[in-house]
Amino acid sequence: MGLLDLVSFKLPRKSLIDGFFLFLLVLVTVAVTSIYVSSEHTFYWWDYAGYNTATVNTANLFRDSPDKAWRGVIESLSKEKNLLISLPLVPFILLFGESRLSYILSISLIYVLPFRLLLGAISAKLIPVYPRRVFWSTVLLSLLIPMSWIPTLRGYLDTGGCVFVALAIWVYLQDVKLKSWWKIPLIGFLLAAAILLRRHFAYSAIAFLGAATLQAFIEFIVLIYRKKTALSSPKDKDAAAPFAYRCLFESGVKLGLIAVTSLSILMLVAGDFTRSALTVDYRNLYVAWSLPVSDILTRYADFYGLGTWLLVLIGFSAGILTRMLVPAAIFVSLFGVLSLIEWLLVLRYGYLHYTIHITPIALLGLSTFFWTTWLTLKGKIRYFMLGAAGLYLVVNAAVGLIPLKIDLPRLFVGNFPPLVRSDYDEVVKLVEFLRKLAPNEEPIYIAGASNSFNANILRQANRKLNPPEGWWKLNTIGRPQIDSRDTYPLPELLQSQYAVVAVPFQQVLPTDEQVLRSHEQDVVKVVYDAFTQNWEIARDFQLLPEQFKLENGVTVSVYRRVRPTDTATAVRTLEAMQRQIVDRPGTQLDWISLHQSIYTSANYSISQESNNLYNIVTNSIKNSKKIDTSFLYLGSISDKVKVTGKLNLPNKQCPGLVLRLTLWDKQGKLIDSAEMAYSSKSAIGLNLLVEGKNPIYLLLEVLSSSKQDLSNQCQLEINNLAVSR
Repeated sequence: MGLLDLVSFKLPRKSLIDGFFLFLLVLVTVAVTSIYVSSEHTFYWWDYAGYNTATVNTANLFRDSPDKAWRGVIESLSKEKNLLISLPLVPFILLFGESRLSYILSISLIYVLPFRLLLGAISAKLIPVYPRRVFWSTVLLSLLIPMSWIPTLRGYLDTGGCVFVALAIWVYLQDVKLKSWWKIPLIGFLLAAAILLRRHFAYSAIAFLGAATLQAFIEFIVLIYRKKTALSSPKDKDAAAPFAYRCLFESGVKLGLIAVTSLSILMLVAGDFTRSALTVDYRNLYVAWSLPVSDILTRYADFYGLGTWLLVLIGFSAGILTRMLVPAAIFVSLFGVLSLIEWLLVLRYGYLHYTIHITPIALLGLSTFFWTTWLTLKGKIRYFMLGAAGLYLVVNAAVGLIPLKIDLPRLFVGNFPPLVRSDYDEVVKLVEFLRKLAPNEEPIYIAGASNSFNANILRQANRKLNPPEGWWKLNTIGRPQIDSRDTYPLPELLQSQYAVVAVPFQQVLPTDEQVLRSHEQDVVKVVYDAFTQNWEIARDFQLLPEQFKLENGVTVSVYRRVRPTDTATAVRTLEAMQRQIVDRPGTQLDWISLHQSIYTSANYSISQESNNLYNIVTNSIKNSKKIDTSFLYLGSISDKVKVTGKLNLPNKQCPGLVLRLTLWDKQGKLIDSAEMAYSSKSAIGLNLLVEGKNPIYLLLEVLSSSKQDLSNQCQLEINNLAVSR
């Protein structure tokens, strides 16, 4: 056999091996995903349902009207969660259907599988031996990490962003000096793409740029040290310094260009989203999700198992000490350390999908452990170490994915079995009862927000049980839920025609997968207390005889509204809510609506112009020719209060309105009132004065004239609304 024949034989053989492992990877992915998802029997909720619903809706819209679908995708770019990440899944959904299994398989094959391959490629760059073996061993090793499966199996498609971050790292590792200019905009584009898909990858971009910056400083220090120790004369040592500074400056410029490229792309593609991300204080807004350090460390021990972290630590330490890892591993190590600091010490978010920032670090550490052990140890000790570690990972994977009722030590991963509801049939009965009770989209307030009972579970159950054209008819109100993010629940409670109360109180627990820090759901608890403690507002409802028994000893009761809540009761209820919820909810403005239309699509909007100025727009109530709406002021007031603002009726056909200002004390007693008429012919602004002793609240009412019908297009704008105290 000649040399050419030998080469032609080896090349196909390598391709065949690659093809075999790729086929095995696809087979395992499809098999594990299918078995796991098919074992579930539940109604998904919150994050587990959100992108699933959005992706299926987008696919259906593309089937019915591609133009509308593209417009929807473009419009979503201004939102915190856009539809870009769903787009690659649309063809798969259209081809294989909109079932849960189809959705999860589309994520697994389109996002997770390429991500595994990219991590294998990165590992092959770090471990400078047998690149093909290192590549495939790392890819197959990733299958034994439960957290490489669980976020996807729960419905998260955030791995799509990980693909772009991994691509950026892989491109950078090809040329850490960035001598090829085109890699600078490419890396910038990849980091921007990851952020566009999911906002939290901004932290990955920060870790990337931070690691590259630290690497440049380390190389600068090493270069100065080596030059000074290698050169003997002082003149030569002084000449070495400018070269080191020039290298540092060039690195800074290149990394700066990467950052500028990313920011430019973000501003160009999603300007509103980017400006919001740069100006909104997300740390305070999402403080409810930020767990104590001890809790987050415990969760991440459960997410992977302490044994896994021990192998990762040994792997990286041994790889560095034996110099098994190439110098480029400095960047990956720094990226990993910064990521750990971000997610475990600074942000401390405990949701499952945030583990995708940490799983690559764990995988690369495990790969380094196995290859360092193989290359540095000999004889029986080598096989013992590899065998013990391999057996541990296999058992750990089984413990993580298979439904087991075994209380194992934290050496192993926590158990994340398929989701199964033992009370599935009872939830079905509850949903069908509520559908019959409120067939015309009457608002139903759900006084509970736990991982086993909440408004979203009931909506998703209704969607699953009923045809697509009618599933939204179950109008459950699921917010406010979280103190730091939401508002007082009074407006939602006032417009509700039914209230569903679960006993005992249903709240997110520290051990739940979708977790919050403790005492962050007072905005839910206060409504629960209103009904279970028979507050005055609860007397506007009547308890129905039907009850429903759910899992974990939960009893659900339903209340029907028998009369509207009067203003005095609403004021007293708000005062009681403020006493119970010590700190004002995170997004609560100074003005709150007492709107009592049965339609949850409110006929008003309130926006803050500056610290003390507000804009209010109010329209005719749906299916009515009335514009009646009232707004309660929550800020501090004195015994003499003046309210001013600019009034405008855009529709000149609107016959006119009455604006009334009233002053109330905390017992809900009226102290003083003033009112004025306004029409499009008026040239006056809002200017009303009220006074009295010990006032607490100020009520502004926009009223229809009793003698005139308003046009459905009648709209009132109140701009620069100010309260002089």
